[in-house]
Amino acid sequence: MLAALTASSVLVSGASQASDVLQLHPPGDPPGTVAASEEMIEAPSLWFVELSGRPVVEGNSRAATRSEQQAFRSRARNAGLRYSERYAYDTLFNGFSISMSAADLSRLSLIEGVSAIYPVATIAIPELDDSSGPAMATALAMTGADIARNDLGLDGAGIRVAVMDTGIDIDHPDLGGSGVPGTTGFPSARIVAGYDFVGDAFNADPTSSGYNPVPMPDEVPDDCNGHGTHVAGIVGADGEAVGVAPAVSLGAYRVFGCDGSTTADIMLLAMERALADGMHVLNMSIGAAYQWPQYPTARAASRLVDRGMVVVASIGNSGATGLYSAGAPGVGDKVVGVASFDNTHVQLSLFRVSPDDAPVGYAPAAASPAAPTSGSLPMAR
Repeated sequence: MLAALTASSVLVSGASQASDVLQLHPPGDPPGTVAASEEMIEAPSLWFVELSGRPVVEGNSRAATRSEQQAFRSRARNAGLRYSERYAYDTLFNGFSISMSAADLSRLSLIEGVSAIYPVATIAIPELDDSSGPAMATALAMTGADIARNDLGLDGAGIRVAVMDTGIDIDHPDLGGSGVPGTTGFPSARIVAGYDFVGDAFNADPTSSGYNPVPMPDEVPDDCNGHGTHVAGIVGADGEAVGVAPAVSLGAYRVFGCDGSTTADIMLLAMERALADGMHVLNMSIGAAYQWPQYPTARAASRLVDRGMVVVASIGNSGATGLYSAGAPGVGDKVVGVASFDNTHVQLSLFRVSPDDAPVGYAPAAASPAAPTSGSLPMAR
C-alpha cells in the first residue's frame, strides 16, 4: 500500500527526562541545568554536638541556650577533651560544630547535657552541565507557574526569596545590577540581603588539589561560579530573561567558594542568617545524600517552616544507588524536597501519512542517513 509522507514537526506526548524541577525558564530562554552533585564526603574530624536544651525557635531563651553552651565548654575542659570549636548555634539548633578526633567521641558523648553527635557532611558544589539541554517547553505548565502568573496575577511582589548557593552576580542587569562588574552596590534594589560565609578560595574537599578549608567571610555575596546566579535568574530575573517571579526581592547566602565543596555546619549558619533577615522562602539546590530527617540541617529546615518560611531543597541526584539516597536538608519532614520529573511532552520531528494526515513522531537513529525534512514520498508497507 502506498501513502503520502510529509515532513514537519510537532509537540507530541511522551516522556523525556528533565534534569531538575527547579529549572524553570519562560519559553524562549536558553536551556541550562541545575544538577546539584549530591556526593557526600564525610569529614571524620568535624562533628555537630547537639545539647539537650531546645533551640530558641522552639521556645528556649537565647540566654538559656548560651548558658547551656558555656556549661558544656566547662565540662568538656574539666574532662580533658581536646577539640576546636568552629561555630555555636542557638536559633535553629542548640549546640556546636567542632573539630575533634573520632577517637574521643565516646568520651564526648558522656558529657552531661550532650544529646546527640552527628558527622559534619562535606557537600560538593552544584554542577552546571552545559552539555545537557533539558526540554523546558512545558515546564511552566507542569509546575503551574503559568497559572500563577497569567491567571492569578502573581509576580512575587513583596516576597523575599533566599538563595543558598554560590552567591549571586550582584552586577547582573537582569537581577537589578548595572551590567558593569564591580559597580553595583550591595545590598541593591533586587538583592536586598545576604552574606558570603566562605570567600572565593574556600574548598572543603580534602581530596581536591585546591583544598582550602579556611573560610574568609565577606559582606558581599558575589558569585564567581555561576550556579547561584542561574538559580536566582530562574526565580526572579527581570530583563532579557524573565524568571518565574520577576518582582521578588532576593537574598544571596553564599556557602561555596569558586569551586569545590562546602560543609553542613556552614549551611546551618546560612539558614540562621536567612531567618534573621526575614526571608519568606529559602531555596537550596544542595544537600548531603544518605541522610535522615533527624540530621541537623534537616531539622533546622523543618524549624524554619514552623516559623513560616517555605523551604525548598534538592532531594538528591543519587537515586540510582537505591533506597535511602535522599539528601538533607531536603529530607526534613516539613521541607519541599524537589527531584527531577519526566516531561509530559517531547519535541519530535514527524511525518504525516495519507489519507487522514495522521502524525507519526520519530527520532532518527544515530547511524542512519539524514531523514528528509520536507516534501512527499511514497511509502510501502
